[in-house]
Amino acid sequence: MGVLGNLDQYAKYQTATAIPDAAKNPGGLAGAGMGLAAGMAMGGQMAGALAGAAQPTAVPPALPQSGFFLGLGGQQQGPFDSAALAARVRDGSLTRTTLVWRQGMGSWVAAETVPELEALFANAPPPLPK
Repeated sequence: MGVLGNLDQYAKYQTATAIPDAAKNPGGLAGAGMGLAAGMAMGGQMAGALAGAAQPTAVPPALPQSGFFLGLGGQQQGPFDSAALAARVRDGSLTRTTLVWRQGMGSWVAAETVPELEALFANAPPPLPK
């Protein structure tokens, strides 16, 4: 056994060398037993290999956040990334009161209520009084 390493390797070796001997003896329960043993050995090896494989997690990893959709002129537009949103603030089409939505949000909300968009409005003037 010193040459083979451990008991697991020894058992695999014994199984592999017994299969040709069993194949020389057609019929009978010995052949069926060897077939069953070989199948179980292969199944055990496959189970061992799969045990080291990555198992699915209970909760899938979070998906990357998609861009924001904007409600402009009664129409849904987007998705827009941060650069496009900044351009919309500069041209005045995205204001603090513009309705926005992105994946993961329960409903459309005013842009000024979304923490990720606060920086866009840091230098934007407040809305004009009506």
